[in-house]
Amino acid sequence: MDLFLGGRYRTGDLIGTGGAASVYRATDESLGREVAVKMFAPTTPDDDEYRRQHTETLLLATLSHPVLVTLFDAGLYQSDDGATTSYLVMELIDGRDLRKTLAAVGRLDPTTTANIGADLADALNYIHENGVVHRDVKPANILIADTGSQDTRLHPKLSDFGIARVVDASVSTVHGATIGTANYLSPEQALSHPVTPASDIYSLGLVLLECLTGEKAFPGPIVEAAVARLLRDPEIPEDLGAAWGQLLRDMTARNPQDRPTAHDVALTLRSWTETSLPSHLAPELAPSPTAQSGVDTGNVTTGNVIIPAPPNRAPSVG
Repeated sequence: MDLFLGGRYRTGDLIGTGGAASVYRATDESLGREVAVKMFAPTTPDDDEYRRQHTETLLLATLSHPVLVTLFDAGLYQSDDGATTSYLVMELIDGRDLRKTLAAVGRLDPTTTANIGADLADALNYIHENGVVHRDVKPANILIADTGSQDTRLHPKLSDFGIARVVDASVSTVHGATIGTANYLSPEQALSHPVTPASDIYSLGLVLLECLTGEKAFPGPIVEAAVARLLRDPEIPEDLGAAWGQLLRDMTARNPQDRPTAHDVALTLRSWTETSLPSHLAPELAPSPTAQSGVDTGNVTTGNVIIPAPPNRAPSVG
């Protein structure tokens, strides 16, 4: 797709696509830098999807945090057939998202998971303090930034505020609609109950559990996955250790009031990363049976950062 947007942004290769938008690598010809352009599907101002797009633009314009994708610009593009499309210009994050990372390596070690979780919890604390609930925290919305070969750890970036809402403000979606991704919904989201910052904590807990185990806590079709969390708590393996087990149980408590705040989660995880994790917190994990084939070596590179393969992991074939 070769478009010239706003008199300065030249689009190039497609980076990713979803149900409502596509993201392209682009060049800002005014500043001579690469950026990411998110092109939404054409809509009308009275369309619910248009309101979501407008919400994302307003939210990103007011938020600034090292673990959030930065918004540079926004605009409208009119095609030859008269259709009007809105777009966002954002910082370009080279690398892959957490979903693809987990598909490649199967799981992450506890120290890496704690680092990623602490960063994400800091970002959630920031948006919660600014009255925003993300509502769709999941591996596909967590980008892993390439920060250079000298870096010693992975740096996540939280993206896609398209279904976020401002706490206590009028909703930008249909009343009573269940918004989010089924595998990572909180119980209150599955019931279409009011959503608070505690919902993001539940979703983050499921993400961290998946990082450690390599498996979704609630897999399966949309309805089955959404209903499952109403009937049971996620299964937390004992070999993750008592500290991880307690934190994950607290984060995924079915009662939102029983969950810790994002700030508390960040403090806990940061305390584990600032010192060496005790051996009982970092057991040697067997390779995940869900790791996808097609990886040529035991290690996977995310940008210039090497994620070690779990012990005894043989290279995938095919």
